[in-house]
Amino acid sequence: MSRKSIRVLIGGVILAFVLFVTALGMGWFGRHEGPGVITESPIPDSVVAAREDLQSVATSIVGASRAKQILFGDLHVHTTISTDAFIISLPMVSGEGSHPQADACDFARYCSALDFWSINDHAESITPRRWRETVSSIRQCNAVAPDPNNPDIVAFLGWEWTQVGRTPEKHYGHKNVIVKGLVDEDIPDRPIFAMTELSGALLPPPISARLYLATMQGNQRTHDLIKFWNELSNQELCPADVDVRELPKECMDWAATPETLFRKLSEWDLETIVIPHGTTWGFYTPMGSSWDKQLTAAQHDPERQTMIEVYSGHGNSEEYRSFRSVLFDENGQAKCPAPTTEFTPSCWQAGEIIRGRCLEAGETDETCEARALESQKLYLEYGILGHLTVTGEAPEEWLDAGQCRDCFLPSFNYRPASSAQYIMALTNFDDPANPTRFRFGFMASSDNHTARPGTGYKEVNRREMTEATGADEA
Repeated sequence: MSRKSIRVLIGGVILAFVLFVTALGMGWFGRHEGPGVITESPIPDSVVAAREDLQSVATSIVGASRAKQILFGDLHVHTTISTDAFIISLPMVSGEGSHPQADACDFARYCSALDFWSINDHAESITPRRWRETVSSIRQCNAVAPDPNNPDIVAFLGWEWTQVGRTPEKHYGHKNVIVKGLVDEDIPDRPIFAMTELSGALLPPPISARLYLATMQGNQRTHDLIKFWNELSNQELCPADVDVRELPKECMDWAATPETLFRKLSEWDLETIVIPHGTTWGFYTPMGSSWDKQLTAAQHDPERQTMIEVYSGHGNSEEYRSFRSVLFDENGQAKCPAPTTEFTPSCWQAGEIIRGRCLEAGETDETCEARALESQKLYLEYGILGHLTVTGEAPEEWLDAGQCRDCFLPSFNYRPASSAQYIMALTNFDDPANPTRFRFGFMASSDNHTARPGTGYKEVNRREMTEATGADEA
């Protein structure tokens, strides 16, 4: 073989390798995560009638008017078009694969036997194409019922506005938006996601990370995820400060604060409900956060924000306690609170872990005290990622630090100044003649991420009925 032929062969191999790597990184081997196919068999009339009889009995027992009904629903459901739900569906985390919109409809109708449910995928991952598919799927779910005036189940359209701030001042939290209507004029052209400094947690990683994932975990489901990310990467953001009805059809809309979210919903002028949730969840809520700043005319819409989720599969967010995870001095400097019999701050336990290591190494008490204080300081500086400042520790070394010891099934790393009880006790006196308060109805939901409306934490069959994942026990 001549030198020229060898060079041509080598060049061809290199070109083929480059094209192959490009194909991996761009998701060319992936499949579109479609909405699935809804089963077209309604619940039998006899079953629906039996439910109505039970509801009538329950209504009479509680002494309510017969004009009212006791219904069961789930207004917080994710499918695998939510990025986090897609990731936990992967084989690398023992995921069970795709659970699209059709699965949620079928599960609500045939398995959990709900009266109503809503789809609330993270708006960051809902491209224009996926929004159209979601609208179509929810319409199909409702169309299965032969009598629209007496349906076996009602499905609502919606999404989740997933806001996270690095500091208490910039943090507003997550809110589900539920849309009442399903005809074209009652549906917004697009959902609205939260553009924040931490939005990257739900947005596509760089192509280098996608390529690494494709080569190290090269199964079909992984390629599907990369295609999913690639579609998101190619979307244009809507321009700011333009009326929502004047925006381009194919852009993705965003709102950095509740004020902007409510303004945009007002511009749509459609019937919607906004439901805050996860208000005490410490795994994304900064220490020191509270809801005081949201009780203003700008950050609250009393006509739309009318309910609050006080419980979900992530635990309880209802109860108020007086403990705090961080305190601030007169200069605004963060300091770690001392533990009490009711609560041990995580920053304090970080210091105790380091102190124990220091003493085991034979250092003096003074040296170990200084290291413990430095560890507390570092923990507070890192905020919700404070646990990363202590490495090599076993999970049990944290004990129950950060947890509400006497709450009923509390959410993780509890933030009591964002609890429902705290929120409902707030009053704004900016206008002394007309003080304002939050007026919320209480609700619970699943926040299920496997398209299973009506399930959350279960005492049995957790692997099948919740998003519990990971390797099975040997």
